[in-house]
Amino acid sequence: MKYNIVSEEYSIAATEILEVLKFLPEELISKIPRKLITFFEEVSIKNYIIQIDFSQGLDKIQISNKTRSLLAMIYKNYLCSEEERKEFEKVLFENEEKYQKVLREKYNPDKIFENKLDSVENKQIIALVKYKKEKWYQKVFRKFFKFLKM
Repeated sequence: MKYNIVSEEYSIAATEILEVLKFLPEELISKIPRKLITFFEEVSIKNYIIQIDFSQGLDKIQISNKTRSLLAMIYKNYLCSEEERKEFEKVLFENEEKYQKVLREKYNPDKIFENKLDSVENKQIIALVKYKKEKWYQKVFRKFFKFLKM
């Protein structure tokens, strides 16, 4: 394998992609550049056993998210028509907007410091204990009595 910088996750994805490509008709596979298929063959894990059940439908298949992403890239760039590509990009854009909305709600930058500020203010209030300053003659007596007790 001359691509030793590829992570194991991508190697597994390449193996899964090659398994999916086995079930495609030859006219679709011919649209994918041979160089890309060769790359997947070189980085795939040869002894990785995968069994894909296509009877469940593509969205129910047990494959990794990397494999799904790479299959989407292959579909968008090589297999679909121009009209299908525009529709696919629209769906991808809508999904990305939904994902960003969920992230914004979860990690809202406007509210991220609110809880921390509340806790800091509470700590400061707790730390403010009334300190009673001792007078100088009280210190002397305390030291003197302490010396006598020894």
